[in-house]
Amino acid sequence: MQQCVAGLRFFYNKTLKRALPLEDIPMPKRHRKLPEILSPEEVAKLIDSASNLYHRTMLMTLYSTGIRRAELCRLQVADIDSQRMIVHIRQGKGGHDRDVPLSEKLLETLRVYWRWMKPKTYLFPGTVKGWRSDVP
Repeated sequence: MQQCVAGLRFFYNKTLKRALPLEDIPMPKRHRKLPEILSPEEVAKLIDSASNLYHRTMLMTLYSTGIRRAELCRLQVADIDSQRMIVHIRQGKGGHDRDVPLSEKLLETLRVYWRWMKPKTYLFPGTVKGWRSDVP
């Protein structure tokens, strides 16, 4: 159906040099696929396959909170509220802030990670010219 619509649009716009009113052509409904959900065993295997504590903590944070990769990169130490068990995400998709729950297991892992890495501003700092620096 979509190929027929594309063919008609090309015929009208390029060949006849006329605008084709798209509201006259019915478009088919798009079928949305459900995402594949990993089993608890698969998730545990994925997290255990991390090569070090840095990567393991990243994977656990991504899975536990459901945040996006770009949001994880900009996550700051001050965004973790262990008193209220909340992770505050700043400027997420669409520029909106939101709070997500923090699990006990993730909090324990984050505490171990913090004692090991001692991040200053960003929770997962990047590197500049091969050296770790305080950039996302």
